[in-house]
Amino acid sequence: MQKDVKEKILEILRESLNAIAFNKPEKLRELSDKIIHSASIYQDDNVVSVSVLIYALSKIYERKNYRNCRDWEKFNQLVVVNLKKAVETLEKDNDSDYYKAIKGIFESINSLDRKLKLYIEQVFEKAKVHRASRLHEHGISIGRTADILGISKWEIMDYIGSTGISDVRESKTIPIDKRLKKARELFSS
Repeated sequence: MQKDVKEKILEILRESLNAIAFNKPEKLRELSDKIIHSASIYQDDNVVSVSVLIYALSKIYERKNYRNCRDWEKFNQLVVVNLKKAVETLEKDNDSDYYKAIKGIFESINSLDRKLKLYIEQVFEKAKVHRASRLHEHGISIGRTADILGISKWEIMDYIGSTGISDVRESKTIPIDKRLKKARELFSS
């Protein structure tokens, strides 16, 4: 894993642990939005998977009623333990154990109460599509985005069409003579 990618992921994972510890699911969403920008730059599967993971966790932790489910504490504990393990292993440049820790979060879903398990699985699937639309919004093609996230182009296009992302007007540029005039004004002072 590239050094700058690793540093970005570490930053997001550390801040995510704090957000979970202090019960701030809105902070998780901010972190996911923050890293999705990096995902569009690096187009690295690791960055994208962390973005999907953190976004899905934000959606899960926002739902207070799921904290009453029988296996909630077990799920929360597994998430925290695996996030800590992911941070520790990345700090030691142990990529294979990092992947195991991230995979452990996804696998922890399988050991949950049926109702909670179904909800969380849905959240992760929707998170992939949502993050895909955000990548596309940052200029990554639908085909490349679908490849990165392992979902179909149709899912992304359906979501983008329903959200109006594709309806955003392209920005207009200022004519070169006006840009030069503005630049001269800025630097003449």
